[in-house]
Formats: sequence, structure tokens, C-alpha cells
Amino acid sequence: MRKKVLVTGGGGLVGSSIERLAPNHEYDFVFTTRKDGDLCVERDVKNIFLKYQPDYVIHTAAKVGGIGGNLAAQADFFYQNLLMNAYVIHHAAVSGVEKFFAFTSVCVFPDGKEMEENNMHAGPPFQDNFAYAHAKRMVDVQIRAYKDQYKAKNYCSIIPGNIFGENDLFNLESGHVIPSLIHKLYKAKHDNEVFNIWGDGSAIREFLYVDDISRIILELLGREDIPERLLVSGEKQHSIKDIVETLCEVSNFEGEVSYDVSKPKGQAARKSNLNLLRSIFPHFEFTNIKDSLRKTYEWFEESYPNVRQ
Repeated sequence: MRKKVLVTGGGGLVGSSIERLAPNHEYDFVFTTRKDGDLCVERDVKNIFLKYQPDYVIHTAAKVGGIGGNLAAQADFFYQNLLMNAYVIHHAAVSGVEKFFAFTSVCVFPDGKEMEENNMHAGPPFQDNFAYAHAKRMVDVQIRAYKDQYKAKNYCSIIPGNIFGENDLFNLESGHVIPSLIHKLYKAKHDNEVFNIWGDGSAIREFLYVDDISRIILELLGREDIPERLLVSGEKQHSIKDIVETLCEVSNFEGEVSYDVSKPKGQAARKSNLNLLRSIFPHFEFTNIKDSLRKTYEWFEESYPNVRQ
């Protein structure tokens, strides 16, 4: 009998990517969205599990945003993520879900520490998104607690890098860096405006194309030796200026680019330790950054204005 996989956040960045790739895998997938219920309401979460009775769960739903969004609504980011994660993990465990993958964030790692699975709780997170980071850390705490009490063996905290791709949240003020840049670039190109960038462009990040992490999750569904935590990030580092220049190239933008140094540039660069990921997937090939930026920009241009903002 085919296993049933419940994917929360089915209309979001990762959920929609998994749905694109799902036909290549022998599972019965159910993709839930807000139409199925509010994950911050326990009754709704309980009803979702009663209705679909999944064998496996991929929990991608979250309240997300970039620096601007986090600074403007720390309490909302903490409260909503804490509630939905607590309810989804609880009802997965009590209903006997065999495998569970919950998405956290690299912002869980302490400032100044190497990004490595065992460093998740080794100090306070970056101040600008501390509330969101602590809410995401609680995913790991809850999974460890439920493993002990409910014998939830194959429950895993996925720690994704800076994910981007088709169907991202392209909010100009509160979105993550690449979707915000793509939206700004599109407007600058089509309205003959200056392409304005927050910060000086020196911030370094490891970006991850969404289909790459989706492929990894789908492969993990078939494994029995699932780690308690798994960091999944891009292997190469890129400055924001590098990303801006590549976006200008793939979009054929020839207008003016301006860096606003009065705006925050974000957390200092840190390198991901992907030894655990490579021990599980030694031959996995990440999508080239230029190709993934081109795909994402072309999708945005074709889909606009019907994009998530």
C-alpha cells in the first residue's frame, strides 16, 4: 500500500515545489493550505489529521519574512510559528505519524558560531530576528521531547539555508532577500526606475534553490536512518552584490543600481558545515546559482502580478 504524505503549506514556496516534483515519487500526496484550516487553531489541526490520516508529514507552513518583516512584527512571528509548530508536531505524534520533517531556519544558529547541527542551541541567535529564531528552535526541542515520550523515532528538524525560487513571497518590504530583489528589479526595469538595494551589498549568504531542498526531502522519505537534525544549505557563498549583478544579467537590466547604506545589511557571513548532508547524499548536485536565478526571475516576470506578495 502506498504511503500517504501530508504537506502543510502546500501553496507556499517549498510546498508548491514538492508538488511539482511529487509525480516522480510513489506516494499519495495531500497538500494543505489555509483553506483546509488555520494551523494556529488546534481544533483545525486535529481535524486535518483526522481527515487525511497521513503516514508521513512534511511541515513547511510558517509565517516568514526578511529583516524588515521580522523587525516590524517580532511578536507575531514568535506567536504564530510557535502555535502552528506545537499543534502540528503534537497531532502528528499522537496520531501515529511514522516520519515527520519540520522546516526550521538557519537563523536558529548563534551569532559567531559555525552553522552545524549540534550548534543550534549554543548561544543566542542574531538580534534582528531573535523571536522567529527562538520559535524555530522550539521545533527541535519539541521533536526531542516527543521522541522520548511518544517514541517518534523518525522525526527530523530540517534546517534550510536561504531558500528561493518560484512561488516565493515577493513582498517588497518584508520578503526575504532574493524575492524582494527580484520584485524591485522587475519594477525598476518596467517603470524605468533606480534599482535600490538595502545595505552595501557586502553581506554574504549561501542561497539554496527550492527544488534542491525538495529533492532532498523526497529522497529522505524513503530512508529509515533519518537524522534528528539536518542542515541543508547551498555549498557556495555569494555576496548580495554578486546576486544583484547576476539578476541584472539574466533579466537584461541596464538601468541604475543604488545601494542604501542607511538600511540594515543583515547578519555577518557564516559558513555551513554540510558534512552530515554529504554523508547521506555524497553525490547530490545543487542547481547553479545563475540558472536558478534565471528560472525564478523568468517565472516572476511571466506570473506578475499574480504572485504572492
